[in-house]
Order: sequence, then C-alpha cells, then structure tokens
Amino acid sequence: MHPSRDTARGEALLARHEQLCFTRAFPRNAAELERALRELQGFERRARPFRDELENTGIAGSVYRYPYNHRMARWLAARYGPAVEIDWAAYKRHRWDDLAAMLSLCTAWAESEGLDDDDVPSWDWVERARRGSRKTALRWILDALARRPLGEPLASHLYESANLPLVWDLAGCRDSVTHARLPVRRVFYHRALIRERPDDFAAAVRQPARPLTRLAPARALRIIDAARAALSQREREFHVIVHGNPEEVYRFDAGRGLEIYVIGLWRPLRLTLEADYGALLVKNGVPVGYGYAALLFDRADIAINIFPTYRAGESPHAFVGFAALFHHHFGQRKLVMRRYQLGFRNPEGIEAGSFWFYYKLGFRPVDAAVRAEAEAEAARLRRRPGTRSGPATLRRLARSDLLLSLDGTPAERFREVEVKRVGLAVTRMIERRFAGDRGRALAALARKVGGLLGIPQARAEALRMTPVAALVPDLARWPVEDRKRLAAVLKAKEARREIEYVRAMRRAPRFERFLAGLR
Repeated sequence: MHPSRDTARGEALLARHEQLCFTRAFPRNAAELERALRELQGFERRARPFRDELENTGIAGSVYRYPYNHRMARWLAARYGPAVEIDWAAYKRHRWDDLAAMLSLCTAWAESEGLDDDDVPSWDWVERARRGSRKTALRWILDALARRPLGEPLASHLYESANLPLVWDLAGCRDSVTHARLPVRRVFYHRALIRERPDDFAAAVRQPARPLTRLAPARALRIIDAARAALSQREREFHVIVHGNPEEVYRFDAGRGLEIYVIGLWRPLRLTLEADYGALLVKNGVPVGYGYAALLFDRADIAINIFPTYRAGESPHAFVGFAALFHHHFGQRKLVMRRYQLGFRNPEGIEAGSFWFYYKLGFRPVDAAVRAEAEAEAARLRRRPGTRSGPATLRRLARSDLLLSLDGTPAERFREVEVKRVGLAVTRMIERRFAGDRGRALAALARKVGGLLGIPQARAEALRMTPVAALVPDLARWPVEDRKRLAAVLKAKEARREIEYVRAMRRAPRFERFLAGLR
C-alpha cells in the first residue's frame, strides 16, 4: 500500500468514527441512532488494515500505547489479559534499563549475577525467567512485585520508576471507544442542541435538582471500570477514578440524556483536608467526558473536561448539571476555578480562552489587581466588538483563581482555607515541639487531642486529621459543642463514604475560621 494514501484513508476513517460516536451520543431520532450503532458494530473490520494509522485513537482493532501507572497496569492486566503487554520496542529506546533495578528486588540473591550482567538486558532476563509460563511479561512482572512484602505505595513507586510503556491491543474489545456504551433506560433524542451558555449561570445552578442516588457496590464497580476504560484511551490517569471507591458512587440525572456518575476516593488515599471526587459524564450511555471536584467546607474546586469528539454537543448544559449536583447534594456554595484551568502554566487554557468562558458565566478573579484588569479588559472588548484578548493579556488574567459565589459573597470578601498553609503549619509544629521526631509527635498529639475530644488515644493516632486539630492553641477552651463537632469531623474523614465528612465539615464553622486564619 502507498504510505500517504494509507494515512489519508486512516484520517478519513477516524473522521467517520468521530461522527458516528457523536451521533450515538446526540442522536436526532431512532433511525439515525440505529444506523450509527450498526456501522460502529462493523467498524473494526474496516479499521484493521490501518492499525498503524489509527494508533492511540481507541478505535476497535487498533492499538493503544501508553506508560500506565502501577494501579492501572494491574487493572488492565486483570481485565484484558494477553491484550495488554509491555511495549518492548519502545522500552528498548530508553537510555537506561530502569527495569533491571526493580527486578533486582524481586529475585533470589543468587540470580543477581545474571541480572546484573551488561550482556543480559532486562527484557532478555524476563524472557528467560518466565520461560514455560503462560503469563504475559507484564503479568509476570506484576506478580513478582506483588510477592514481595513491600506494601502498595512502595510497590507502585518501584513499578513506576521502571518507566514501562505498555501496548493494548483493542481487537474485539467491548470497552474500546468504538463500542463503549452503558445501558440506558430511555434514549433522549435531540431536535436541537443547547450550545449556548445560560443567561444566568448561578440562577441555573440554583434551580431545584433531581435526586442523587448511591449505587450498589457491584454496579458502582462497573461504573468505575467504565470510567477507567474511557480515560485510559485518552492518555488520562485521573487518581480518583484510578483509585475509585465502589462504596461511594452516585448517579445524578442531569436531564437531556446526561447522567453524571460521581466517584469517591479509596479511603487509604484520601487527602487530609479536602474531599476529592471524580465523575464520569455519560450521554445516552456514551462516556463523553469526566469531571473533578475538591470540597472543603462550603467551597468546591470544580472542573469538567469534555472529550474532543463531543465538544460540539452540549458542554454548557453539562457544566450546569455538574455544578448543580455539588451545590444541592453536597452543600457547596462557593465554586472555585483554579488558575491552572485558566492558563497559568498551561498553554491549552490560554489557547482555549478559558478565562473568558468562566468570566461570562459569572466567575470573578479573587485577586484584586487581576479583578481590576479583567474589568478594564472586559470594557475594552465591549467597546470594540469582534476583538479578542491577546495571549499576554490572558496570561496576566490567569494569575488568579476565579470564584462564583452562590450565596452572594463577593470575591473581595472571599477567604478560603489554604491547604498548603495547614500542611506547612503541621510541619512547623512537629519540628519546633518534637525536633522532627514524627513518631513521638503523632503519639503525643493523639494523646492531647484525643483527651480533649473524647477519642481514645489509639483511635486518635489512626485519624489522619489529628495533627491538624492539634494546631488549635486554645482547643481546651472551646465550648463542648464545638469540640464535639470537631471530633465528628476527624472521625467522618475515615468513614466508608466521604460525603459524611463533607457534611460534618459544614457543621464546624469555628474550625473553619481557625484554619482560614492560619498564616
């Protein structure tokens, strides 16, 4: 075949695939949907001759190459078996043989003479070691690592230090982008698409919302798997979804065929202060994007990312639904867009003009100087219709986070708890009071905090927020009710579902005021 002709045909196939996937998510009628589903069903046969041209598209019959992290590598190997393997051709192009160092910790000491020899590269050694095994090289390495008494964090660190590129063969894969579709109760057909932003975004978010339903663990795990599969074919490893908690997955019907599945974080990896949530956005059963929310007291950092295939759809409607579910069901009254999303050290945000998208929704800069510049620039643009802000201006505007307050708090009065300050304050306390001895510090702080909050010392030592509570200098003088609320916060952080912690934090205003005042 002619290379340039193959490239052109591959590009044409990809464009057709994108069109069919969009139609499957946003069909105008049943006949159109049926035609799209039928064509997608047979798409792998058409794509197979162009595997090289369609690499990393997620199309059934193509391959996907990516250096997945340890948790995702384990999940892929368990779910897809021999379809996922180490991409040795890519690994051999690495400057260093990093895998050899990891393997040295997984072998018998007497094997080191062979493994350490320069004439025996790691890929050759692995093939010798697994000779006679039916496992893939990836599965063999993962199992060898799992047999060592290392614990999850260290095992992950060692695996990821090897920088292993993987290759995933999507032939016959029902989770490929081509075939990924969750069951739907009823398809929503679109007479027209809602592409415009609402006139009043805050008012749209405040509108009464539909219920939030927690899923049974078995169904929740299927949603987590669908989210992992969708993101893993788009070069995304979102930690909340990679480490999703099947005990805490919720379904929210946002209307117009859009379902938002909210996923909590696996308990051992929860953050100290914020409650992290991921989300899978599903339109008529088709994964069309994902979202993120970090909650603390009544503040939510939120963001959604619609996959490129579906950005011509109803993105504003999805963002309204995403914000509404956290406002109504988690109690968040202040929505924050972090500056990275706007373009701070993020060229994609500058190219997309993200600042003005959120500004037009009602978000305003928290920083006073940036707020003044934004007002001046907005006035200039109104005077000169059709003009745009240049990259330099957008970079200056992206220096500040943005706030949309659903309770009427103006940006100039917004004070938030800065988690960085809290973490540094704990480090300072351990250094000054315990000379950096963290074991002694945690025991002493648990004894003190546990005594004041009515929590047994052994339990207090296991609560990740105990050192944060120990920062309060006058905790002994707090009213009994405030101390009870703080105790509830510390315990709720370890609950099966982190929504209990979100609710407990909202009932602890004295603790919020203290943390917000840390300097």
